[in-house]
Amino acid sequence: MAGRWIAALLRWHMRLGAVVSVAIIAWGLSGLAHPIISRLQPMPEQQRFPLQAMASEQLLSPAAALAAAGLDGELRALRLVNWGQGAQYRAEIGGAVQWLDARSGARLAAAERDYAEVLARHFSGDSHSAIAERRRQSHFDDDYLFINRLLPVQRVALARDDGLRVYVDTASGRLASLVNDRKALGSSLFRQLHSWLFIANEGLRHALMLGFLAGGLLVGVAGIVQYLLQARSGRPWRRGSAGRNWHRRLGIAVSLTVITFSVSGGWHLLQKHNGAPPRAPEPLAVAAETLTIDWSALGGSIMQAELVSVGGEPAFRLWQGGELSYRHGATGALLAGGEREHARQLAAYYAGHRELGEPQLVDRFGGEYGFINKRLPVVAVDSLIDSSRYYVEPRSGVLAALVRDSDRAEGWSFAWLHKWQFLDGLGRNARDAIAALFALGIALSFALGLWLYARRQWRRYGLRR
Repeated sequence: MAGRWIAALLRWHMRLGAVVSVAIIAWGLSGLAHPIISRLQPMPEQQRFPLQAMASEQLLSPAAALAAAGLDGELRALRLVNWGQGAQYRAEIGGAVQWLDARSGARLAAAERDYAEVLARHFSGDSHSAIAERRRQSHFDDDYLFINRLLPVQRVALARDDGLRVYVDTASGRLASLVNDRKALGSSLFRQLHSWLFIANEGLRHALMLGFLAGGLLVGVAGIVQYLLQARSGRPWRRGSAGRNWHRRLGIAVSLTVITFSVSGGWHLLQKHNGAPPRAPEPLAVAAETLTIDWSALGGSIMQAELVSVGGEPAFRLWQGGELSYRHGATGALLAGGEREHARQLAAYYAGHRELGEPQLVDRFGGEYGFINKRLPVVAVDSLIDSSRYYVEPRSGVLAALVRDSDRAEGWSFAWLHKWQFLDGLGRNARDAIAALFALGIALSFALGLWLYARRQWRRYGLRR
C-alpha cells in the first residue's frame, strides 16, 4: 500500500512540479534579487529638510498677505514656512499654487520651482549637477510607483550619468522618492518576474498567479508526504544520478519554505481584493479673508504653520519654540487639545461614525504600521464599533492606513512567512541573506526537477537514448 502511495505521489509531484516550475523559478530568482536591488538603489543624503525660524512681529496675517497680492476666494491649503528665502506663504487657491512673501504679500513667481530644486538638491546631496527637467506629477507611473504614496509631487531630474530623479512634496517639504536608472531597471525586472506586470489584465494576472501558487503549495506538500512515507516504509531511497540526489536534498530542505511562501503570497494577493474602499480626504475650503490671525501677538519665533479645519473652523498647526499647538485661524486663540480633536474629527470622517477611542500619537514605523505607509507622524484612533484602527495624518488630513482584523492577520503572514521578519534579531543583512539563500534553493530545486522530468520524457518517447 505504501509503495502505491509513494509511486502515485511521485508521479503527480513530477507532473505538477513541471507545470508550475517556470513560475516558481521566476519567483525564487526575483526573491533572491530583491535584497540586492534594494541595496543598489540611491539613498537620501538627508532625511529631513531643516526649517528656519521667522520673527512673528514681521509677518502679515494670511488675509492681509493675500489681499496685498490681489488674491481672494477659497483656500485649499496654506503653509507658512521659511526654507531659506525668508518667510513665505504657500497657498493653493483658485486651482493654482501661489507663493507670497509673508512680510509684504508680494507674489513670488518662481518659488515653487526654486523650492522643489532646493529640496531635490538637499535630499540627493547633489549641489552641482544641472537640472535636466522639472515638472509637476499628479499620478503614479512605472518610475514613480504607488508605494511612494505622496501626490502630487514635483519631479526634478538631474543631469547626471545615472539619470537621478528626485520626487519631492512641496506641500510638506519632504522627500517622496529617489530613482536612478539602475533602480528603475531593477524595479522593472523585479515587478515583471515577481508581480507579472507583463499581463495587463489584473484579474487574469492574479488568477494565474493564485493558480501557480496553489500548484507550488501542492508540490511542496507532496514532496514532504512522499519523504515521510518513504522513511516510514523503511525502504531505502533509490540510487540515482547526481541531479536526482541534489533535487531530493534541496527539495526536502526548502519544502516547508515553498509552502509558507505560497500560502503567504496567495493570501497577500487575495487581500488586495479585500481592501477597504478608498476615500479621498475631506476637501479644505477656507475663505481667505477670514484668516486674520495676528502672528505678532503670539510672540517668539515661528518655525512653521499649516492650515487645517477643526470643528468646522479654520485653524493653524503651529510649530513654535519646539512645541506644537493649534491656533484659531482668525483670532489666534489657543485650541486646547487641538491635535487630539483634529485627529478624532479626521478618523470620524473616514470611519463614518464618531464612536472612537482615544487618539494615540505614532512617530515611528513598526508593528502593523510599517514603513510601507510612508507618512509620519500620524495619530492612531480605534473604532469602538469594530476592531478597525485608523491612522490619520493631521498635517495633510490623509488616511495613512486603515487596519482591520483581516489586514492584521494577512500582514502578520506576509511579514513573518514571506519577508522573514522573525529573523530581525539577527540584523537586516543576516535576515535577507538567509531568506535569499532559501529563495535560491527553491529556484534550483524546481530547475533540477524540471530538467529531470524533461529528461524522463525524452527517454520515454525515444528522443534520447
